[in-house]
Amino acid sequence: MSVRALSEEWLALPPEATTLEKVDSVLRHIGDESWITAAVTDRVVDNVDVERAMLALGLEKTNSAVERSKRAMVAIGAHVEDDEDEFAVKTEEELWHSSLTIYFEGNATDELLCRLRAVLLDRLDKLDTYVEMHKKPVERKENTGDEEDEGWGFEDEAGDDEDTGESPSTQLLPLSTFLRRPLLQTALYLASNGHFEVLGILLRRHARELGRQRMHILQSIPTHIPPSDFQALLPSVDSSSEVETQWPDTPWRETPDWTETAECTSAFQSKDVNPAVAACELHTAVEVLQWYRDRINQADNLGLTDVAYALVQHGASQGVPDLDELGEELGLLARLVYDAPQSEDSMDEDWSLSRWRTLEPSEVLKAYLTNSTQRTIADNVRSLAMPYLYVLEARAERVGKPDPGLVNRLFYDYILQTPLELTAAIFDASKPTLSFSERLIKKDEDMARLSLACLYGSDELDSWQTMSRIFECLPAWDEINEDERDEADMTLLSLGDFVAPSTSRPKCSAQELLIFFTPLPFSALSRIVDVLDVHLESGEILSRWNVPAPLRWFLQSANDEGQQRAWATRMARQAGNGGEEPESEDEWLELLDDMLKLVGGGEGALRGAFGLLSKEEVTRIFFSGLLSSGNFKVAKSVLRKARTPYLSDLQIIEEQVLASSREFYDNATSGNLHQGDMKLAYDCLTVAKESSVIQKEREFIEATSRICSFNVYSRQGIPIAPIEIRLVKDRLGLVARVLASTEDAYKHSSVILDLVYKLGYQDDITAEVKTLAMLADAALSAEDFTRAAETVERMVDRVRKLPTTEDFKDAREVCWHSCFQLGRQSEFDDVEKKMSLLGHALEICPPEHLLDVLLVWRKLEGETLPARRDKVTSLKEKRASRKRDVPSSTTESIRTRLHDLNLGAMGAATGISATDAAARAGRTLKNVAANFPFSMRGRQGEDARSSTPESPGHHLTHEVSTQAKQAFARGIGWLIGDE
Repeated sequence: MSVRALSEEWLALPPEATTLEKVDSVLRHIGDESWITAAVTDRVVDNVDVERAMLALGLEKTNSAVERSKRAMVAIGAHVEDDEDEFAVKTEEELWHSSLTIYFEGNATDELLCRLRAVLLDRLDKLDTYVEMHKKPVERKENTGDEEDEGWGFEDEAGDDEDTGESPSTQLLPLSTFLRRPLLQTALYLASNGHFEVLGILLRRHARELGRQRMHILQSIPTHIPPSDFQALLPSVDSSSEVETQWPDTPWRETPDWTETAECTSAFQSKDVNPAVAACELHTAVEVLQWYRDRINQADNLGLTDVAYALVQHGASQGVPDLDELGEELGLLARLVYDAPQSEDSMDEDWSLSRWRTLEPSEVLKAYLTNSTQRTIADNVRSLAMPYLYVLEARAERVGKPDPGLVNRLFYDYILQTPLELTAAIFDASKPTLSFSERLIKKDEDMARLSLACLYGSDELDSWQTMSRIFECLPAWDEINEDERDEADMTLLSLGDFVAPSTSRPKCSAQELLIFFTPLPFSALSRIVDVLDVHLESGEILSRWNVPAPLRWFLQSANDEGQQRAWATRMARQAGNGGEEPESEDEWLELLDDMLKLVGGGEGALRGAFGLLSKEEVTRIFFSGLLSSGNFKVAKSVLRKARTPYLSDLQIIEEQVLASSREFYDNATSGNLHQGDMKLAYDCLTVAKESSVIQKEREFIEATSRICSFNVYSRQGIPIAPIEIRLVKDRLGLVARVLASTEDAYKHSSVILDLVYKLGYQDDITAEVKTLAMLADAALSAEDFTRAAETVERMVDRVRKLPTTEDFKDAREVCWHSCFQLGRQSEFDDVEKKMSLLGHALEICPPEHLLDVLLVWRKLEGETLPARRDKVTSLKEKRASRKRDVPSSTTESIRTRLHDLNLGAMGAATGISATDAAARAGRTLKNVAANFPFSMRGRQGEDARSSTPESPGHHLTHEVSTQAKQAFARGIGWLIGDE
């Protein structure tokens, strides 16, 4: 078969069909060395044996070219040495380089064969590495992708594994791919997929090619893989030389082939062949440290604290310097992430070194212990908090700033800020009965200071059992002497001032209290602990009755009687109005016993919460609270069964009952005495023994209820409130508002008068007269003249019985004004009644107003005189009876008053018109009635209109002078009954 045919057959043969037979029968017999070598270089198959046979054949065909090149290099080199000036060769390396360059320029075929030989040798080394990599089963650590790249799958390697006795291996990638791809790319693939054992083989067999990229290759390993899985690949440092430890380098050929030497590769003209790689330089310790730090930070940023910490530990074990502090931080952070108790919310937190380094020590302590419980807090303090605090203390010593108090200071600060439940557990783990090594708080004095600061700085109102647990953990000290006790009491006084709130400091914190307690000696601490016991007992009592107080309140109120009284009042009233109101009198008496217990106690600072109050005052406060509960049946029973003499004084009981009733009254939103607070105010009066004061208060409540029933409003649309009724200065004004709000209220005069009496005017004649005047005015406004006249007559009867003293001046003033007002009403057609009313006005009015009344009488007489003359004949026989109808006392009174009237005054008054007289009477009535707001409506408007120029009164103006002069001659006669 010809060479051409063999060549065509080989080229047509697919790579997967290439066999050992084809290599021997086809390729070997072609005969052209360069063609065979190029064909071998061009073709790569997946069968190891076939590939090895091809490589052997190719290398065989390059032997002769290598020999020729060597001989030519020597020969040319000898010639160059003879003609040194021409070539200017200075070194042996340059000599051989020049010789080969000259030879290859004239022999391209030998140059190609030498270059291809280098390629085939490199491929043979890779083939041997591939075989070694597959001697053991390959364990894939993790597949980083859902799909594999084409040609990189896992297949069972074809071969006679059973014949060689080896277990079948899994191909990392096909042989052809492995041989064609650069070693760096293959190494990166193995690293990223976690094939560390075969990666180690690759790095060891090809150290010269991969040494410079070793750190880059390691960096491509997934961060989440633990360093223990590839620790053999991690760099280490030689502490003696402070450089990287030499990495293993076991190439397949200890001595490079001639074609791989520097003088040969430098002479190659083609750039397709990789030049010889120089030996890599070792990294310095600083560079290795930086690689570790970068790797650690990368793991930390991903939240892989355990991986980062493992890297630190491995690096430190391999001699990498300056990882100690970083290892400390990662170790502490790892405890926080993996050892500290976690909640569901904290599981989602992202922890990293960067965040860790921003935290203050107090924040780190809080993070360690934030999810601790009462059962775990002590163990967590020992295993998590204390190691961290000791590390901080050691660091301070390393930097030359020792701080012996750092551990206690930070730990105590945490205790002051933690909830009381956890604090109690810490104190329980610090009892003096435990050994020194077991105690979390070592010193007894520190326990006392911390407990006092925690308890008096707490705002808890319902943790009295927890507080008592803390108190029980405190050490028991011996009694102090009298001088030390006095000094301690002075300290307590200053402590009360210290915890008192101010504008600049609303609350005294536990940290500030610890500062206060720190310098106190043993004696003062012992005394304050005794006081704490009293305060805890008092606090439990207050809490039992729903009036808890923070513990520091007992310090603040120790010398403040006002605060103690206010809290006692709150205690009595909260028990009555709270959610757990005492149900029986026994429970109320138990409350009284507890309140009196708070009055007692020891002397000085050991007094109870109400130590500045007397038992009598506390008893009064208790009874007031009982009344405020509205449980009047129990109140009466308590008064009968009281075991204290302070509830036996009837005067005191009456005062308290009145005060409670008025409080109910003032708080009432409705005046209806049959419901709500008004009913309580009314029923409360039944607790005290009946008296005039109690009766008066009861009537006032009834009056309030009646006023509210008339729908009296304080403002438009807003009913009047009981408190407004009590605060009204002139309560008769309320009566006027009742009459104004109800049209027919004047018809019920007895009801209105009874209302006046109950408003506090029981024996006040003036108030009664004013009320009758208001009733008459209301009737007049309603044009009910008959009822108005009856009311005025009733008023006149009341006034006639009054003595003529200044005390009843207002009553007389109101009475004559009412008579005058009704008597001059033009629309009132009962002339006889009007004349009678004007007669009453003349009888009662002051002398200076007689003329005004006479003018109105004269006008009324002129209007009725014709009718009277017509009837004079028929009236003669009835004159005697008519004279009897006119009261003799009235006639006599009028005669006497007219006789005493000053004529000069009458003469001076003749210039007054009838209109002016009526206006003066109206103004006088308005001035007198200004103290009670009843309306002057109805006929007043008509009277005002009657005084206009068109009215009859205006025409009388011209006759006023004459009428005044004839007042005695003509007016007096008919006034007393003469014709």
